[in-house]
Amino acid sequence: MQSWIDHKLSLTAYFQPMLSVHLWRSAKTPSLKVGRRSGQLQKTRQIVKSWNFADRNVIKIGRAADNDVILAHPAVSRYHAELSHDNEANGWRYRNLGVNHTYWQDQKVDRLVVSDHIELRLAHNGPMLEFQVESAPERPEICLHENNEPQDLFCKHCGTPLQMLREINQYQVLQTLGQGGMGTTYQVWSPDRGLQVLKEMNADLIRNTKAIELFEREANILKRLRHRGIPRFYDFFAIDNKKYLVMSVIHGQDLEQLIKVNDSVSPTQAITWMIQLCDILSYLHNQVPPIIHRDVKPANLIVRSVDQSLVLVDFGAVKEISVHTGTMIGAPSYTAPEQARGRPVIQSDLYAIAPTLVYLLTGDDPAFYLEDRGDGSRMYIDHLLNLPLGLADLVAKLSAPIPGDRYQNAKQVAEALKVCLSFDRQF
Repeated sequence: MQSWIDHKLSLTAYFQPMLSVHLWRSAKTPSLKVGRRSGQLQKTRQIVKSWNFADRNVIKIGRAADNDVILAHPAVSRYHAELSHDNEANGWRYRNLGVNHTYWQDQKVDRLVVSDHIELRLAHNGPMLEFQVESAPERPEICLHENNEPQDLFCKHCGTPLQMLREINQYQVLQTLGQGGMGTTYQVWSPDRGLQVLKEMNADLIRNTKAIELFEREANILKRLRHRGIPRFYDFFAIDNKKYLVMSVIHGQDLEQLIKVNDSVSPTQAITWMIQLCDILSYLHNQVPPIIHRDVKPANLIVRSVDQSLVLVDFGAVKEISVHTGTMIGAPSYTAPEQARGRPVIQSDLYAIAPTLVYLLTGDDPAFYLEDRGDGSRMYIDHLLNLPLGLADLVAKLSAPIPGDRYQNAKQVAEALKVCLSFDRQF
């Protein structure tokens, strides 16, 4: 008899029963405790390790390093056993591969269906495995009404989702909206709140402390913000150390895609949107402590379809001004010099308005308009035709290399833009 050692293996597959495997090894001096009800002696067992799997149909167990569960026990074969999911039976099957056999109730077994709390021993004197099987989650109902279009996400008759890629917690994933370095964004359906946006951290970042910090910071900051021009926070959770953020869905098109389709917009439209952006930035910068977005750019500005109002998205780069700085984050053409050096200030967000205006008016990379006329590299658009009076000077001032030479707050920028807008409407 030996001391108890307990390992836990959790296997999860979407719409499959979850399988947990506990590994016990017999002991020379077992710990004993008296059962409260029966008064019988019971062995005490303690979990010391866990394995977790998702979307797996086959799990291999043995001593070899390429097994899914590696058991360093001399009685265990290199490839001792295999667990496979039976789709038809919606359960798990065990198959012995080891020369030292597998035992169930002291009888040799080669194959069997894994039932809840079944105990198997690998080899005559080997470790004991206890299996726990939980019922599979019910597959969400999919509408079977006819006459829906192939591109429809919801049934036109009853409003039920027509297709689902996967399920994450209670959220049914309908389609992928985009993928970036930090994560993938999905359009999801929640029975409680309807259509929402879910952001999933990339699997390769779950051990990246900086990535985790940014993801959690985005959730914590969004949670306390309430502004029409900012997505609303709904949920934040983790599954197997992978983080998930749920936000309100914004129906519309981002400015980058809009310009790719239309080449450019009128000065009146560009100025109107930038005035709205100033209102959003003013709200952020007046938080305590002030919040710097650090990634203001056309791709992160969505125009709502319903009323053409602007929404600032992707708060993965946000930083509270009291937080220690030092990391360069942001798109190069839209990033202020001090932010590129890892020292952002609120005027760094204001700097991004200048290249955004340039892009909206021309469709060009704003970096093409950088020029040093003796007072540092700035963006000059005074050669463009039909600009409102004062707009070229506003862009040059916003893109000044030194924060102190720019407008100092978003309210000042908005007032200057309104003056330009009044001139544009006079002609």
